Amino acid sequence: MNYGFFSHPECNGTQGASNILRENYLYGTEFTDVGNVKLFQDDYTDFANDDDLKETQPSLLDASAVTFFTPAPKSCLYGVPGECLQYEECVLKNSRARNGFCHCVSGYVRDMRGICIRKHSTTDFNLQITALPPTVHQDLSPRKNVTDKLSTTASPVHLLVVSAGDNVTLQLPDNEVTLSAYALKQPEGGSENYKYEWTLISHPEGDETGTMQDQNTKSLKLSKLRAGLYTFKVFVTADNAFGEAMVNVTVLPPERENKPPVAIIQPSNVTVKLPNKDTVLDGSFSTDDDKIVRYQWEVLEVPIGYSVQLNETPTLQLKNLIPGLYRFKLNVTDSKGAWNFTFANVTVQKETDYPPTANAESEVVIYLPQNEVTLNGNLSTDDKGIKSWEWKKSPDTDKAVDMEGTNGPYLHLSQLEVGVYKFILKVTDTADQTSTTEVHLFVKPESNTPPVANAGVDQKVTLPLQGPVILNGSASKDNIKITQWKWEQIIGPKPAILKNSDTAVSEVTGLIPGYYQFMLTVYDEKNAHSSATVNITVIQTENIAPRANAGGDKTIYLPCDVIIMNGSLSSDDVGIVKFQWTRDPASLAAGSVIENSDQTATLKLTGLVSGRYLFRLTVFDLQGASSSDTASLIVKTPKNLIDQIELVVNADIKSFTQEQEDTLLRQLEILLHEAEPVKVNLIKLDSDRHTRRVVLVFTVERSSNLNGGLISGVDIVSRLKKKLRTDSSLLDVQVLSVDTVVCQNKCSGHGMCDPYTKHCVCEAFWMQDIFRYNFGDKESNCDWSILYVIIVSFTIVVTLAGVLWSVACCFSRMRFSKPKKRHRYTLLDDFNEREREREKFFPHNSKTQKSSLMISDSESDAIFESQSIPLTVKTNGLHNGDFRNISA
Repeated sequence: MNYGFFSHPECNGTQGASNILRENYLYGTEFTDVGNVKLFQDDYTDFANDDDLKETQPSLLDASAVTFFTPAPKSCLYGVPGECLQYEECVLKNSRARNGFCHCVSGYVRDMRGICIRKHSTTDFNLQITALPPTVHQDLSPRKNVTDKLSTTASPVHLLVVSAGDNVTLQLPDNEVTLSAYALKQPEGGSENYKYEWTLISHPEGDETGTMQDQNTKSLKLSKLRAGLYTFKVFVTADNAFGEAMVNVTVLPPERENKPPVAIIQPSNVTVKLPNKDTVLDGSFSTDDDKIVRYQWEVLEVPIGYSVQLNETPTLQLKNLIPGLYRFKLNVTDSKGAWNFTFANVTVQKETDYPPTANAESEVVIYLPQNEVTLNGNLSTDDKGIKSWEWKKSPDTDKAVDMEGTNGPYLHLSQLEVGVYKFILKVTDTADQTSTTEVHLFVKPESNTPPVANAGVDQKVTLPLQGPVILNGSASKDNIKITQWKWEQIIGPKPAILKNSDTAVSEVTGLIPGYYQFMLTVYDEKNAHSSATVNITVIQTENIAPRANAGGDKTIYLPCDVIIMNGSLSSDDVGIVKFQWTRDPASLAAGSVIENSDQTATLKLTGLVSGRYLFRLTVFDLQGASSSDTASLIVKTPKNLIDQIELVVNADIKSFTQEQEDTLLRQLEILLHEAEPVKVNLIKLDSDRHTRRVVLVFTVERSSNLNGGLISGVDIVSRLKKKLRTDSSLLDVQVLSVDTVVCQNKCSGHGMCDPYTKHCVCEAFWMQDIFRYNFGDKESNCDWSILYVIIVSFTIVVTLAGVLWSVACCFSRMRFSKPKKRHRYTLLDDFNEREREREKFFPHNSKTQKSSLMISDSESDAIFESQSIPLTVKTNGLHNGDFRNISA
């Protein structure tokens, strides 16, 4: 089973052969598709031998130009409904597979559309062919059509070779054309009595598509065509033959004749009223049959002193206009160079100044003894402002009156009498426009009655209350006007809370069970008054225990002088009569309560140290019911505690003045100023508990914005000690000690620093370097190992003992090995002469040897013993001693 297509080069227009050829599902025979005409393959040889066809369409029958294609048959799945079309059945390829091909059932054959139709006579078949659905071809290239020639084995039906002529192209305003169709002669024995039927396949969009005449003739007349593409199909039938062809008619729009543009400015005449100072002239409304390519604005007339910036845009913006007439010209040019112009006028008017409106109270009524009043004309208005006011008495008023402020908005009148006064107010604006109004003043004799107070009806309320109790005295009356309201409590178990007690309606809260009485006093303009009372009974059917609220957990940072725990949010349906704060046993014990605040709603604490505190609040109502709540207080050390410095100065806290404090802080800033300025922040000024010396706690930070921040406390202490060690007089007061608040001494890595004494507590076998502490930087330390100290000390003692023993031995040896001097004897000199010599060398009271000979060793001993004998004669003593003669 073979079927296919063929294509011809003449069919290859803009659309191509692939768009012209259509797949034809013809089973049982082969055919070719030439252009838009179908030929059966088994008749192609007959057409190729047709002399008429050779003469009219020789190129179409060129076998070398024909290309055949064989599409695959339509496959199906046996036993599955819907696989094949109507009047088709799925025939298996073999008994072992479920796949097959769709074939027409018995009594049906496939037509050119691939649809199974019942076998008919030749006439019926031609009618079926005529009813084929149209196919639209958009190919506008000229091509020739060949009629297929159909033959069947039962009743031969021939396809006529039909041509509708070449595609036609028109250009408006030419909108008429005649299409002609012709068919090749049939083979011998065929009829040439052709019938024609023209059908419109496609047309341009729109309701009006044109008109057709002679639709069933060989020539089709078309008229009133519109721009666009028309596709027509012609069916040609004869006895045992039929054919069809298609032709395209392209109607082009009329050739455009360039028209000059039309310049339009919107608005062309505009009026601008100050204070509006801006407007826009829009030339984008200008029109052209093609396109405007240039907008050019020109200034024809403007007020003196005004300048405008022009640009080649469709719109012209005018800003900061001044009063006057403006005239502009707009030139527009289209793409063909044609141009047009128009004008626009702009009128800028000064701002409209409306006259003022005088306004004062039209009628004023007063009662004696009030004999003075002030009339208010300040309600007068003007769009630019009122320049002056002028009050005067109307000529109709003959009563005397004192007038003050006649040239201002307020007119003060005094010395008024009973009667009617009429005054005229005249106001003038900045443009000297005026307006007047009249004010009637009625002065009536004294006729005042006291107001009537009405405190409302008695009330009975039940606890707990959903809101405040309302006291309404708005029913109080007075013949003139009530000017003052006053609510007060007369009776009640406890003072209630009155809100808005100076208005007609007041709110009462803080009520407890019992009987209350409130009094309302109202006053009029004459200070006349009256009073009324209202009773409120408060009952309680069920007591609800109070609800304690200790304020919730809170965290604070030291230093903080007073810390407050707030329990005022505790509530009760009637009222809380007692607050009691207690410290939880697990809480820190530091700190103390001040002002007996543990019996109030707010607990005040002082002297707290860092740690966690727990406080319990217990509240009691009038019936003795109670409730408790616990709050946690976490006290943390200051965030900058590690950088805080403690400075102790030799000054008594009782005599330390603010001036001394300021001076000391400034001196510290100067002393610590090195590469960049610093700022000393005083945190606390205190005194030593025992000596009452002044103690300053402060931090030091950089003053510059770029490098701001706290400076390490250890660095500050090091700087101060170094500078004060060099010159202790740099500060006005003597510095006793300086150290960080938190001891940061590492104790040489062999101990820990005591946080209170700031001294190192050394580990076992380590001790302080006494020389460094007493003579060096005086820093507490653990530099010395006790073992090494003992060894060194023992070595020093042994060495020193050895040195001393050696020295003693040397001196002893030198003493005992001293050579004996040889005695020399001389004659005794004169006694007096010897006495004088003796006085030169011997001190007073010394013993002188009275011998004329040298004394031997044995004699020396005797002399020593004789000298030790005291004098027998005791006197007051001689300045030079007492000499005795010593005999040999």
